[in-house]
Amino acid sequence: MPSIRPLRPADIPAVLDIQAANYPADLLEDHAFYANRLELAPEHCWVATDAEDRLRGYLIAYPWDDGLPPVLGAPLKQLPGAASTWFLHDCAVHPEAQGQGVAGRLYRHAKGQARRARLRQGRLVSLSNAIGYWQRHHYQPVPADAALKAKLAGYGAGACLMQRPLDTPDAEHA
Repeated sequence: MPSIRPLRPADIPAVLDIQAANYPADLLEDHAFYANRLELAPEHCWVATDAEDRLRGYLIAYPWDDGLPPVLGAPLKQLPGAASTWFLHDCAVHPEAQGQGVAGRLYRHAKGQARRARLRQGRLVSLSNAIGYWQRHHYQPVPADAALKAKLAGYGAGACLMQRPLDTPDAEHA
């Protein structure tokens, strides 16, 4: 069973390795991106480690507003002051640890922190191959107008903005 702890700056190289093992090259974000999100929202950035303290997965999230998602890979100067949304930016698991419940454990832990922070809804941009996974966690697609479609194009073909209220219980076996 993995342990969950806050992301540390020294963890970012391992995060980059896990990211590279899970995503195509055109969606990879750099060290500065993760350092930026960790600096802005350390209480919403988590890692799962094994008994030897090796990173098995990570989850990057932060408070956001109800508008459009941020530009993929772009640094943020600050978070919105009136944030009511928990924006789950990324959750990935090392290939050796996939299928062991790491993502679900990270998600439940991080969602609990979002609830404690009194964020009311969760939002994320799902890649096309993960939409079903997020639907099992009660996320539903947000209807896309022209502005949202333009923003989602930067996340890859078939990307979908999804949301859910944070007070809804999760599916038991997602």
